[in-house]
Amino acid sequence: MAEEWKKTASQTLSATRSFTLRRDTVVNPRNEKEMEAFVIECPDWVNVVALTKDEEIILVRQFRHGVGKSSLEIPGGTVDVGEDPREAAARELLEETGYAPERLLHLGTLDAQPAMQNNRLHTYLALGCEVKAPPDPDDGEDIKVELRPAASVEALVLSGEITHSMMLTAFYWWSLRKES
Repeated sequence: MAEEWKKTASQTLSATRSFTLRRDTVVNPRNEKEMEAFVIECPDWVNVVALTKDEEIILVRQFRHGVGKSSLEIPGGTVDVGEDPREAAARELLEETGYAPERLLHLGTLDAQPAMQNNRLHTYLALGCEVKAPPDPDDGEDIKVELRPAASVEALVLSGEITHSMMLTAFYWWSLRKES
């Protein structure tokens, strides 16, 4: 098992609405050499594999600044301070799509990017979704809701239409649930 690294100093370099960038001074336990480690502090995230009663998957298309193009994804977003991830999943689904589920099941939780981020990603399966309200996206979102047959997810991934790594993780969690 890898040993813990000793942190000898820590400094916030930048704080934004979405994340904080921190520089830590750490000591490698293998060779006792000091080095810098950079950490992006982010709130936890949720994503939701949402299915309608007609076995359609609810997808959202939105522009992603990091890649400079539109991305086809499942609904999701950040967990607010003090909010339970399950509540955040239901909230994000409703805000982004207007849909609410009959049942909401936890599929899994993972470290989003452990090499440089401190947050976790919680994935949920929303079953029996129905429209309950008009979508109410955040000011920084421009979302288009798309319904596709649930059986088309594999083809959407293989064709390259869905390329977001966290969506692929959610589909993997979902596939494990379907096989059990």
